[in-house]
Amino acid sequence: MLPEIIESAAPILLLSFGALISEYAGRLALFLDSVINMAAFLCFAFTVLTGSAAAGTVLSVLCCTCFIMAAAYTAEHFHANPFLAFLAIGLFLEALITAVSVKIFGTRGVLTSEAFAFPPQTVRITAAAVCFAVTGVLIFILHFTKKGLYYRIAGTNEDVLESRGINTTWYRIKAAGIAAACAAAAGCIFSMEISAFVPNIASGRGWIALAAVFLGRKKSLLLCAAVIIFSAAEYAASHFQNVLPNVPSALLISLPYLTALILIILHPNKKR
Repeated sequence: MLPEIIESAAPILLLSFGALISEYAGRLALFLDSVINMAAFLCFAFTVLTGSAAAGTVLSVLCCTCFIMAAAYTAEHFHANPFLAFLAIGLFLEALITAVSVKIFGTRGVLTSEAFAFPPQTVRITAAAVCFAVTGVLIFILHFTKKGLYYRIAGTNEDVLESRGINTTWYRIKAAGIAAACAAAAGCIFSMEISAFVPNIASGRGWIALAAVFLGRKKSLLLCAAVIIFSAAEYAASHFQNVLPNVPSALLISLPYLTALILIILHPNKKR
């Protein structure tokens, strides 16, 4: 049980740290779910077209990262409301997935191919190793480098950085790019785990990552604990049907999100 929970927690942890960096820089990464869906679709499409899973993954991550950075740059340049801008970006990506899927594959539904088939256990183990390694790098950068310090204070002490000649706008754009890259990597993993692209494959995991950042109070250790709790709830939702067959499946599916809601409600408010 524990190994499975840890394996499922790996991509959520990567997602959460990407969201954490963006939050530190002063921008809530509301596009995570949409980027996961787009990356999963692109990973499938590029893998089928090139015949290489590695090429499909790299191209998918690059496309998603460059798109989000370009969109973030545009929003910063025109001083757009970042909350509305990132919401709009997410909606645009969801519509784009449908349009491109119909154009290339003739359907807006589930996509499968013999060229996109992988052993699930191998994918999970490899993905967990990669996610933990990248997360470790992000933690090191955040807490032990000067660039990480700039990211951590870009959203709260912008004037301090600007007075030292540091362009905080560029750090916000890069932070959005990091969050997008983490979401794109997670999207590729989710699609490879089931050897298919399924519409809305993200299933709210991007919002779970944002909840983990909030519940973890932007602290790395607390964030990790929150991710483990959510992953344990997801594992329970997947396996309780065998133990408690009379429990409605809809309730079990919603268990991770109910867990997040309960924890948010019980989250102590320091302003009281």
